[in-house]
Amino acid sequence: MDVDVAVVGAGPYGLSVAAHLRHRGIDTAVIGLPLDTWKNHMPAGMLLKSDGFSSSLDAPVPGWRLGDWAARNGVPYHDTRDRVVLERFGDYGDDFQRALVPGVDERLVTSLRRVDGGFAVRVAGDPEFTAKRVVTAVGITHFARLPRSLQGLGERIRHASALRTFDRFAGQRVAVIGGGSSATEVAFELVNAGAAEVRLITRHTSLQFWDPPTDDEPTWIEELKNPLSGLGRGWRLKACADFADAFRLLPVDRRLGLLARFFTGSGYWLRDTVERGADIMLDTTLLGAKESDDEVILELEHGGERSTLTVDHVIAATGYEADLDRLEFLDPGIRATAKRVGSMPALSPGFQSSIPGLYFVGPIAAGSFGPLMRFMVGAEFAAPRVARRIDARARRRSTVPAPPVQPVPTPLADPAGSVVK
Repeated sequence: MDVDVAVVGAGPYGLSVAAHLRHRGIDTAVIGLPLDTWKNHMPAGMLLKSDGFSSSLDAPVPGWRLGDWAARNGVPYHDTRDRVVLERFGDYGDDFQRALVPGVDERLVTSLRRVDGGFAVRVAGDPEFTAKRVVTAVGITHFARLPRSLQGLGERIRHASALRTFDRFAGQRVAVIGGGSSATEVAFELVNAGAAEVRLITRHTSLQFWDPPTDDEPTWIEELKNPLSGLGRGWRLKACADFADAFRLLPVDRRLGLLARFFTGSGYWLRDTVERGADIMLDTTLLGAKESDDEVILELEHGGERSTLTVDHVIAATGYEADLDRLEFLDPGIRATAKRVGSMPALSPGFQSSIPGLYFVGPIAAGSFGPLMRFMVGAEFAAPRVARRIDARARRRSTVPAPPVQPVPTPLADPAGSVVK
C-alpha cells in the first residue's frame, strides 16, 4: 500500500486533518486508535473542561459540530452553560469517524523513516508502505510528565493518564501531586470513590477555579472586559486563541516562557468536593519518594521546613511535556535533524517541519502556534490549513477516489417538536 498522505494518530486533530484531506480527494491512510486519549486515559464520567461550542472535531462539510450531532441524537447541549460528558463526546467522535474518516487502521505505527519519494511507514505486523507526506497527530499520552523524584518506583506510583476509574482507592491514603485541572479532577474522583485520605500537594500558593456560569447573557461591557474564546474567558486566552500565527513571530525564549506559565484553571463543578474532601497542601514541594513495604514515603518542603508523608498510593497529575524525542517511532535521524523550538519541532505557517513533507499538529505544535494547540478547538485552526497546504504542494492527485462522505441525517420531529430517532 502506497499513499499520498499518512496521518499518524486518530484523535481530534488526526481525524479532523484526515477528513479535510479526503474531502479534497487526497489518498490518505489514518493509523491509530480513534480517540484513545479520551476513551482510555481520562476519568470515566468526567465533564469536559471546554465549552460545548469549542468541543467539536473539524469537518470539511456542515452538520458535524458537536451541537449538530447532539440535536440529531436528542442529547442535551448548550454552547456554554451545559458541560459535555466525556462518554457523549466519545459517541460523537465515533460517529464523526465512521462518517468522515472510515477505514482507520486501529494499530500503532512502529517506525517512520525518510526514503526516496517520501517516508517509509511500518505498522505493527505489516511490511513498510510509502507515504509522500506524513502528518503526525499524536495525543498527549505520549508526553505524560512524571517528576524525576517519582521515576523508577513501583506500581503504587502512577501518572494520572494511566487511570480511568478510581474505585480501587476506596479506603486508601492517596497523595495527588499537581495543582492544575488534572490534579483537581483526580482529587475529585478520589473523594467520590471513598478514599480514606486525599492529599493534594502543589507548589502553587492557591488553586484556581472558574466561576460558574449564569443564565443571564453578558452585557456588551462585560463581554468587552471578559471576552469569550475557545480557550475560556479573558483577553489573555482570547489572544492565544485568535492570534496563533502571531505567536510564531515571537522570540523562542518568549514563546517557551509563555507556554510554561500558561494556565486556565479548573472547572467550577470540582471546587466544593475538592475543598471539602481533600487536604490541600499549598506551596509545598515534593523533594523525593521511596517505597517501604506497602507504603510510599514522600519527602516534602513547605516554608523552608522539611517533613515526610506516608501514603498508600501516589498519583502524579503533573501534566504533559511535548518532546520530539518521546516519539520513539520516529527514526533517530529525523529526531536528530529536525529544527526545534525547545523540545518541539519548529514549524512553518502550514505546520510543516524543517523536514520536507513531515507535518506536526496537536500539542507538539505548541512551540510554534502557542497554547491553542493544546486544546481540541485548535483542530479548527490546524486541520483546514494543513489540508490546503498539502493539496497545494501535491504534484499529482491519486487515482484512488476519496471515500464517499455520508450525508448528515435529518432528524424527524413529532408535532410537539421533540426529536424522533
